[in-house]
Amino acid sequence: MKITKVCCQGCGADLEVDEAIRFVNCNYCGAKLEVIHDATTTHTRLLEKLERQTGEMAEDLKVIRLQNDLEKLDREWDREMQGFMVTGKNGERSIPSAGGSVVGGGVAIVFGVIWMSIAGSIGAPGPFVLFGLVFIGFAFFGMVNGATKANRYQGAQRQMEARRRALIGEIERAKR
Repeated sequence: MKITKVCCQGCGADLEVDEAIRFVNCNYCGAKLEVIHDATTTHTRLLEKLERQTGEMAEDLKVIRLQNDLEKLDREWDREMQGFMVTGKNGERSIPSAGGSVVGGGVAIVFGVIWMSIAGSIGAPGPFVLFGLVFIGFAFFGMVNGATKANRYQGAQRQMEARRRALIGEIERAKR
């Protein structure tokens, strides 16, 4: 058993340690020390500083992970939002609206009714009159489908915004 003199990195006090000892507490200041046995020297390193740095790094890593989760959520929402978008007559893409679907469907239904009344009043054959009814059916289906799609989009958007707010709250708490 070989005893070695080392210096405490916390208060500078001289300590005597066995060469087999790896960790020690200073008898004077209570600092936690790691005893490092190199080929030529034996010295100490203050562990509390390392523990504090490790804790800070762990907190920083948590914030980075949460920020990555937030960016992933935003990317996933962009992809999901593309699935909800509707294409206009000129190829422009937009977010569906229940009001727009109802108005568009209403206009198409009115057109179908006008078609049927004009075709019936001029004595057109039955299939021409029934074409207006088919037109009204497609208009009604498009109106209901568009309104449903708009409602699903709004529900998905609310859900995403709630997850986003929760992640931002976690990031803010982790930064404190």
